Amino acid sequence: MATKPTFAVSFTVMLVLMVTSSTVTARPLMKPTVGAPSPSTSLVYRLRLDEETGYCWDSLMQLQHCSGELILFFLNGETYIGPGCCSAIRTVGSKCWPTMIGVLGFTAQEGDMLQGYCDDEHDEHALAFSPLPTTVA
Repeated sequence: MATKPTFAVSFTVMLVLMVTSSTVTARPLMKPTVGAPSPSTSLVYRLRLDEETGYCWDSLMQLQHCSGELILFFLNGETYIGPGCCSAIRTVGSKCWPTMIGVLGFTAQEGDMLQGYCDDEHDEHALAFSPLPTTVA
């Protein structure tokens, strides 16, 4: 006898759930307004996804490949980071997403150290291959 009230309650609850679920309609997450960028344009803008910034993603992938060098730089005090890795650090840090180095797990101070090291290496490399000034006699 106890099963009839339990069945009636369960049936009523299921019926109410079915009716309410059939009346629910989806709504857009954002109401489009005139002149406002669409969500896809906004994402493209935030990630700078255009033809000219493909090198940003390439540089970010290069940072993944040279993570061993970066860890040794801080862990053992090794003062060698390859030119490809430094190029990626300079590109990501100054031309693409300056805060991305922090997102990769480095503190702001460590990111500044990496960029400073790579900028110094770049300047020394550029000076080594620059032509000597001509003397006027």
